[in-house]
Amino acid sequence: CQKMQKGNHRMIWGIIGAMPSEIALLKAQMVDAKEEIVSGLTYQSGKIRGKDVVLCCSEIGKVNAAMCAQTLALRYHVDYMINTGVAGCTCDDLNVLEIVLSQDLVFHDFDWEIMEDYHPHTSKFPGDPGLIALAQRALEQMPQRKYQYKLGRIATGDIFVDDEALRRSIIERTHPDCVEMEGAAIALVAYSNQIPCLVIRSMSDNANGDAGMSFDTFETIAADHSANLLLTMLELA
Repeated sequence: CQKMQKGNHRMIWGIIGAMPSEIALLKAQMVDAKEEIVSGLTYQSGKIRGKDVVLCCSEIGKVNAAMCAQTLALRYHVDYMINTGVAGCTCDDLNVLEIVLSQDLVFHDFDWEIMEDYHPHTSKFPGDPGLIALAQRALEQMPQRKYQYKLGRIATGDIFVDDEALRRSIIERTHPDCVEMEGAAIALVAYSNQIPCLVIRSMSDNANGDAGMSFDTFETIAADHSANLLLTMLELA
């Protein structure tokens, strides 16, 4: 396969998870790790599956996620930005523990017209085609995979969606395949810095009244599904 590199430049992968469970598998795979704390968040630089990686747990929410992404861009000069983790499903053709790759990302708690009038002058942030293709190839080469995936829309907002009325409102307004709390903020920063970006989400719940119980049950398994996909992508890159 064609390696994802530019001449002799070693490509750096910036990887963000919002919760410790979302980066635990990746952290365990890292070698030659060096740790640095920037603005209260811990960044670990090292190698995973032979690739140069900077790994960070951003903590929850859009502001933390954007702060982490901007640090990866300006301090670590990453060439790719991946956000891995879990989400609440809002579509009918996926089940819990199945995966959405970000065709595009939007905010469900921000006025789209305002976003289009001011920086970054867009309300939708596309996933990078090259990273999408790599993720799809990785998924097809995972022989133990028993779950489905789709290329879809991810909606981001500063709330854990566990209410059926709110879920319906978000679906009517933004038409997403899943909802979560960080992806679009990371994609906005990547877009502003012209860094290829992909958000990977495994469904931990259905973003309804049962979401809290489902999340507690499936969070770690769902997080590992996303992380295992990313590990396979790094092998193939």
